[in-house]
Amino acid sequence: MTVTARRTRNHANMYGFARHARSYGLLSGVLARPLYRRVVADLSDVGLPAGSVVLDVGTGPGRVPRLIAAAYPTVEVEGVDLSPEMIARATSTANRTSTSNLRFRVGDVAALPFADNSVDLVVSTLSLHHWDDPAAGLYEIVRVLGPGGQAWIYDFRTVLTAMQPTTSGLDADVALESPLIGTTRLNPIARLVLRHRELPS
Repeated sequence: MTVTARRTRNHANMYGFARHARSYGLLSGVLARPLYRRVVADLSDVGLPAGSVVLDVGTGPGRVPRLIAAAYPTVEVEGVDLSPEMIARATSTANRTSTSNLRFRVGDVAALPFADNSVDLVVSTLSLHHWDDPAAGLYEIVRVLGPGGQAWIYDFRTVLTAMQPTTSGLDADVALESPLIGTTRLNPIARLVLRHRELPS
């Protein structure tokens, strides 16, 4: 096996974590809990109308979509992940709740199973650094965003800073919050914000 193929496989399975969805869910639930709460709180500033579609890319075991769906019951929430094991875990956990506005499916960020302009908000937390082709993933995210829609990519500051040159060709306004607004300069997490440009009237 070539080094490139091995690297691609390791990225896709999150260096083995993708096969251990329960353990990963427990670990991330503890370590990333403040970030997950921040994502949900950030949604309050958007004021999404009823029926809006929120997509979580690289959802893992689905903690972020569950929090969003519970906090915003009039919004449709969907999580996608490349790992069938993660999606199975996310679906199983969601089925134990009374949340009816939440779905999960297997999907690759580089080929999202959504129509053009069909999503109002895309979120992604600590996933981009696992993507094999981040530029293709960002292109796909902008493709599925509706006019005026936004994408919030939360990841390590070094990762998102390195990604900035690849955003120049996107049909979106791009901003990098590094560190996250309202946090200290020691916070290792940043947010890449993509705003789909409005279509001319």
